[in-house]
Amino acid sequence: MSRINENTDQSQDSAFLSDSLLAFECRQAMLRNNFEEPAIEEEWAKFKQNIDPGHHFTPPVSANRSQKKRYFLLGTAAGVAAVVLVLITFRLYDSYLENRPVTVFLAQEKKMAITMQLGKTEEVLSDQVKISDPLAGVSLDSKKADFSKAKDHTPEMRTIQTSYGKDYVVVLNDGTEVIMNAGSKLTFPTQFEGSERRVSLEGEAYFRVVKNPKIPFVVKTEKLSTRVYGTEFNVKAYKGGDPHVTLIEGVVVVDVPNLKKNIKLLPSEDVSLKNKTLEIKDIDPQYYIQWKDGFLYYDNVALGEVLSDIGRWYNVDIEIEKSSLMAYRMHFVVNRNAGIEEVIENLNEFKYLHATKIKNKISINDKKNN
Repeated sequence: MSRINENTDQSQDSAFLSDSLLAFECRQAMLRNNFEEPAIEEEWAKFKQNIDPGHHFTPPVSANRSQKKRYFLLGTAAGVAAVVLVLITFRLYDSYLENRPVTVFLAQEKKMAITMQLGKTEEVLSDQVKISDPLAGVSLDSKKADFSKAKDHTPEMRTIQTSYGKDYVVVLNDGTEVIMNAGSKLTFPTQFEGSERRVSLEGEAYFRVVKNPKIPFVVKTEKLSTRVYGTEFNVKAYKGGDPHVTLIEGVVVVDVPNLKKNIKLLPSEDVSLKNKTLEIKDIDPQYYIQWKDGFLYYDNVALGEVLSDIGRWYNVDIEIEKSSLMAYRMHFVVNRNAGIEEVIENLNEFKYLHATKIKNKISINDKKNN
């Protein structure tokens, strides 16, 4: 049994070594394609200058010992040279990563519209005065879908999806109001039944939940689940981004299934999940919910997140020319009724940013490079 385990371990080690060598060779190929070959002799000379000048080796005692030491020194020098080469390689690779362009957002190519899925049928809700729903009592138009007056019926599932640049209001069967942000998807039953009121969200939405102390209201997203009995809160859970739950008033419980944890939030608190780390902080909730009133408001927010929201609302491609700029944090306000040219003008007010727009693409660079 131990031999089988030993062979398995050796096989795994061999596979790991092969993968490591393959990864290293890939990095080497990338570097050769993007950089000039490093001056090894020059770097080696710099390395030798950093060695303690007072250090010297004991004179040889015999010819054999001298030969062994000579071999040892040659081997050591070769090993150190290899280490220096690897350090140079990774230094150049890190520099390449910090300065490579990064696509922050890609525009939606299909026609921008708000849609509702009814089984296998898709209904376009935007740009129409009034739309019919097969359920009696349901009111639909280009701005709002109201299921609060739907007649008693067997529950059916609906999915409403907003395109980039558009938001939408949904009133659920219990009277709960959901304001959906751009690029979001809400799935819900036309009538709540059972021990909870459950909906699913991808994107961002502001919830005003009708109070019911016996039946909790649950918002399920990819990584978090939020449970309330009646309050106002904001959920942001776009794919590829860090999910947030922001509480305006009352109390909510946020479940994190992958971490087997649940967090109780108090008013003016925000919880976010980055990788496997939960962060809870006190905030001014107005910064997080201004979007529903026509503004994007950011206070000490990473540039990448700000640009993602701008791209989603204006439906434009956005690229950052140097990935190191992603780390900048900023205070910024965007009026969503303003044109994209005004947004670019405001971005250029920052001392470290230079924004340009060509066709439907915005490029962001370091101002000192322009």
